[in-house]
Amino acid sequence: MIGRIIHGRYKLIDERGSGSMAIVYIARDMETNRIFAVKALNRKAANDAELLQRFWREFDLLKQLTGPYVIRPVAWGEERDMHYIVMDYVDGHNLKQVVERNGPLPPLDAIDITKQVALGLESAAERGIVHRDVKPQNIILTVEGVVKLTDFGLARSHTSPPITISNVFLGTPYYVAPEQADNGRSADTRSDLYSLGCVFFELVTGRVPFEGDTAVDVVVQHLRSAIPSICALRPELPLAYDAFIQKALAKQAPQRFQSAREFIAGLETLRELTPEGPPQAAAPAPPTQILPRLVYLATGQSFMLLGPDLMIGRSDPQKEIYPDIDLAPIDAQHTVSRRHARLVSRDGRYFIEDQNAFNKTRLNGVALTPHQERELQEGDVIRLGNVDVRFEVQAR
Repeated sequence: MIGRIIHGRYKLIDERGSGSMAIVYIARDMETNRIFAVKALNRKAANDAELLQRFWREFDLLKQLTGPYVIRPVAWGEERDMHYIVMDYVDGHNLKQVVERNGPLPPLDAIDITKQVALGLESAAERGIVHRDVKPQNIILTVEGVVKLTDFGLARSHTSPPITISNVFLGTPYYVAPEQADNGRSADTRSDLYSLGCVFFELVTGRVPFEGDTAVDVVVQHLRSAIPSICALRPELPLAYDAFIQKALAKQAPQRFQSAREFIAGLETLRELTPEGPPQAAAPAPPTQILPRLVYLATGQSFMLLGPDLMIGRSDPQKEIYPDIDLAPIDAQHTVSRRHARLVSRDGRYFIEDQNAFNKTRLNGVALTPHQERELQEGDVIRLGNVDVRFEVQAR
């Protein structure tokens, strides 16, 4: 294929990479001398009607997008059994390569990169488009530090006709949202933001949130396992990083950031709390940060208490019940009520109130009277069903 001219003007001069469906070439525009990227279906995919339909849908979606953070298509066509899309060429490396080469990024760099991707997802969401495969390999960081979101091959919009590809998993296991793993058609912007939360975790820590021996092992962890702690891997970071990742990777979509704008606001909060440059031994101590939490005694998993009035319980999607602190992933025997207890903060003090739960709320072994507040003290143990958590107020 090298040396071939397509669309009457784009000469293929090198192969950039290949995947299961397509090959990416570098091409020179014979009229302007500019460099472009050409994505071409391989022969096997081109002979599959469903994959071919998905390829053309990618172009239809890409041409709807505008803004600096999404790759821009230039032309498309079919010549001598070659199906191709011509796109702007991006001089840079994908984020997977960046992390593999450099390791964890400085937190402020990770925040800036992730914010740019979120802005790209926002421009897609405004047109009803869901990417469905947000991962470091599909995010290019240019030499100027600008992010480009690429590969909309799995994307869909609310106006797209359904395309069913048999026995194909939609997404990438290390970054897939629980609802998307269950059914790719159920993915929405919140699913893309979940995947972006996984990318942010990797940029900051140098590793993915969940690992396993097989793809199934990884997906099961997205569905069931406790949300990992960034601060356990980067202890110098404010605890707000854990609070952010808990919300970004919540198992139930209604408990996550509901829009790219909310996600970006969370990133901006982290930016305000993150000191610039490496820590210095002689630097004055930062102001004390108080961040209350509940700690699951069996595993040490933390639930940050973000808000003055929080419901603790077990989510039930069929009844559209989504408590602020969802114990469903760790309550295998369903001993926690859907609305088990209420936690309230006033003037720096914290109170627990049983919500007439079937298995009563217990504070340090004593059953609470329903709907009567009891003040919490550092180290108090709360029992909700068969789940024991400790109340902590950490100073950092």
